[in-house]
Amino acid sequence: MLKKIIMLSLVLGTFAAFAHEGHDQAPGTIKANHGGTVKSGKQLNLEYVVSGTEVKLFLASHAGEDLATDSAKITATSKLPKGKAEPIKVEFKEGSFVALVDFKNAYRVELNVEVDLNGKKSQFKLQIEK
Repeated sequence: MLKKIIMLSLVLGTFAAFAHEGHDQAPGTIKANHGGTVKSGKQLNLEYVVSGTEVKLFLASHAGEDLATDSAKITATSKLPKGKAEPIKVEFKEGSFVALVDFKNAYRVELNVEVDLNGKKSQFKLQIEK
């Protein structure tokens, strides 16, 4: 009986240890600065926000700082679930890169993005859904 009480107090004590503030800022967590979804790359991070057929792409450093620059070269291809990859146009507008995705009759599209920023290259695979 004493062992059960000790074990129960240890289990409940571990829950209390994690019940304080600051766990959302743990090392290695990726912060979304624009309310989107963040993908981690080798050289930088990519945050994307989907609004209908428009996909906004934001570049960020691994430290979480925005890299709002038009000097990056972004190429993207979209692929339907049972189709071939097709290149899509990506433009720089108002601090973000914007790509228009054609869903045709599908509910999701796979978007492959390659970013080249000052010789640093990263590739990202994104699932875009209606």
